[in-house]
This record gives sequence, structure tokens and C-alpha cells, in this order.
Amino acid sequence: MLQKFTPGYKLNGRFEILKMQGKGSLGDTVYIGRHPDLEKEVIIRVLPPEMNSGTDTVQRFIQAVKLTAALKHQNILPAYDAGDENGILFFVSASETGLYLSDYIKMKARLDQDEAVKITMAIADALEYAWDEKKILHRNVCPSNILIAAGVHPMLADFGLAKSFEAGKDDLTVMGYTIGNPQYMSPEQARGERELSYHADMYCLGLVFYEMLAGVPAFQCKSHVEMMEAQMEKAPKPMTNYNSNVTPDCLLVINKMIEKDQKNRYGTWAELIKDLKALLAARPIAASAVKKLVVSKDPVSRTGGGKAYNAYGSRRVKESNLLSGIIITVAVVLSIIVAVVVFLKYFNK
Repeated sequence: MLQKFTPGYKLNGRFEILKMQGKGSLGDTVYIGRHPDLEKEVIIRVLPPEMNSGTDTVQRFIQAVKLTAALKHQNILPAYDAGDENGILFFVSASETGLYLSDYIKMKARLDQDEAVKITMAIADALEYAWDEKKILHRNVCPSNILIAAGVHPMLADFGLAKSFEAGKDDLTVMGYTIGNPQYMSPEQARGERELSYHADMYCLGLVFYEMLAGVPAFQCKSHVEMMEAQMEKAPKPMTNYNSNVTPDCLLVINKMIEKDQKNRYGTWAELIKDLKALLAARPIAASAVKKLVVSKDPVSRTGGGKAYNAYGSRRVKESNLLSGIIITVAVVLSIIVAVVVFLKYFNK
């Protein structure tokens, strides 16, 4: 059925297909099209047939697009419309000149710290706005959903679309279709939890932050199952394996964003943004206060069970071990001195 979407075809008799652009983060096909009323180019994303499990799915999908179309923020790519073409779902959003972050990272190999911080801060601001204003979660924050428009202006696309398919998630799973991208999925999403908070989006943004600086995804696994297990249980490779120029404070911020237990992530978007601003200004960050709780000689989670994230590399663990060794050595030397003094006083008597 998708073969008919060739240049010149009009979805629902309205949105003209101009050319195919590629694949999207939901397994969708991305086209460049033309909006009949706005008379401008738009992005048209056509979802795979297996994502439509019935009338309820169509209604949820269209409602999600309408809800997110009300979001007005400089770092959110506007959504215009959605529809159903003979059982095939599609949605229409604004078209901007630029590269998606996934391609931008490939082009640059990896980003310098300040640029990565600025992009993270812009997307965090958009996610904070969506949550505070509409209680909307993105649920699929990943490099292929972040457009770097002209002037290195980040814009987040596809707000809330993954949620519209969750009610039919069991049926879709049976058919072998996974909602969202396991490579950028929070532990609570991987566990299949239905009630999510903004902490899920924060975790995913932390993975994106890591990737911008490392040049590679935080987790690289052979299957979706392995990837989801990694999100729930494993730590990414130390950042020092890929980039030794990232400051310890920046690594602490990433560490806090990608904590396995959402209670240990930043309490609010505002707290995260404050630390990101501090990084740009080279000021102390709040996350520094918990660094001794995050990393120990044998890295374990503060909540027990599972390794803690050590995004900033083994160097910090070694420094902690060295400090502990120095303290123990000093304590032993002081004990010996005290013992000698006491012995001499007793002997002189």
C-alpha cells in the first residue's frame, strides 16, 4: 500500500507528496510534502501498517497530534495535522532546513562540551515547557527526533506520539513491533511501566547528551532485548574511552540524568537546567554534592543492586580509592605516633 505514495500523490486528497526523505524513529517513512493551506513545504511521516491496531489506535493517534499541535515553543517543531489514509496513519509537521542530530553527530564525529550542553539545555527547556504546561511527555527522545536547524538551533519533533500506541502495546508486541527505540529508552519504559513521569524523558536526554560527547550511543547491543536489559541493568562505557576533554562536572550531570532509579535523577527540569547553565559559566554544580554517593570502590547503585553509572570514567573511582588510601595511611601513622608518645611517658616515669 505504501508504494502509491510517490511524488504527486495527495494524502487524504490534501497533502501532496514531493519526495521521500528516509526513515523515522517510529519505523515510519518520512516524506517532504506540501501543505495546501499554508502553501509551504512540510514533513509528512507515514507510519507502518502494523502500528494501526484498530479504530481506537487511530483516535488516540490523531488526538495525540492535536494535543501536541498546541505546544508553542521555540525548540519544538510544530505539528500541523494527522490522518488515516485507508488504514495507514500519517502526520504532518513543519519543515525546517537543517540536519537531524543523528546526522549532525556523524558529520562532526563528536561535539565539543559547550555545544553539547547548549543543545541539551534547549531540549530540556522544551521538555520542561511541555510537562509544566500540558503534562505531556515525549517518550521517544533520541537524536533522530532532534533537528538542528540553521544557526545550530535545536528543535524537538514527534511529541507524545509513542503514547498514542501504548493502549495497544500488547497486541503490537505480539506482532513483533516495539514501541519506541530501545537504544534511547528509560529503565521504567523498558520494564513496561505505564505510569511514567518526566524523569523518563530526562533519562533519554541524558543518553543523547552522552552520545553527543562520546560520538557513539551509550549502549550498543545486538538485539532489542539485550538493549532493554542494558537500559535496566548496565552502565555505559566510561566517557574517557571516547573523549578525555569532558570536565568532571559535566560528567556528573550526565551521571545524574541517567541514574537507573528515577528518584536519583534531578528532581525537576529546572534543577537540571540550572546545572547546565553552571557548566557554561564554569560555576559549581549542584550534582557535585552527591558524587561520593554515586561512585564507590566497587560501583553499586545507591538504591542497592546493579552498577551505578560511571559515565565519567574510571579515573574518578581511582581518585576516590587514592584519597581513601591516603586517609587510612595518615590515620595509621597518627596512631603509631600517639602510641610512641604514651609509651615514652610511661617509660620515663
